[in-house]
Amino acid sequence: MSIENASLFSGRVSAGRTTYFIDVRQAVNERFYISITESRRISDTGFDQNRIFLFEENLEEIGSLISKASENLMQAVETRGDLPQEGPSGKYERSGKTWTEEEEDILRDEFSKGTERDEIALKLKRSVYAITLRLEKLELIEAPKEEKAMA
Repeated sequence: MSIENASLFSGRVSAGRTTYFIDVRQAVNERFYISITESRRISDTGFDQNRIFLFEENLEEIGSLISKASENLMQAVETRGDLPQEGPSGKYERSGKTWTEEEEDILRDEFSKGTERDEIALKLKRSVYAITLRLEKLELIEAPKEEKAMA
C-alpha cells in the first residue's frame, strides 16, 4: 500500500455526545497502527477531538494490558451486581448520565411551552438543578452572575 494513512478497518461507537472511532491504518513508511479518536460534541457546531495511536511494535503489550483491564472490569461488575434503577442520588433515574439529543429537544420544547422546571425534571427523570444547569448550557436562561469580591 502506498497511500498515506490508508484505512484497513474502521469502526465507531456512539455514547451520548461522544463518539469513538477506531481505525487500523498503514502509514507511508508501510508500518501499521491503530488510531483511536474520541470526538465529543461541545456545541451545535463544534467538536473536541482527542486521538491516540497504537503502533504495531507495542500492540502485543498494549493488547495484553487492555485484555487484563477488561477482565478486571468484568469481574468488578459481576461482584457489584446490577445497578439500582435510580441514579446516584437515589431519586433521579437519569442523574449523572449524559444528556441525549432527544432529552435536550424535550427540554427545549417543554421550556418554550412554559412548563415548570419541576414538571420537566419529573418528565426527564432528572433533578430541578440538573434542568437549570442544562437550560444555562443551552443558553435558554442566563447563568447567575457571580459577584466579584472587591480587594
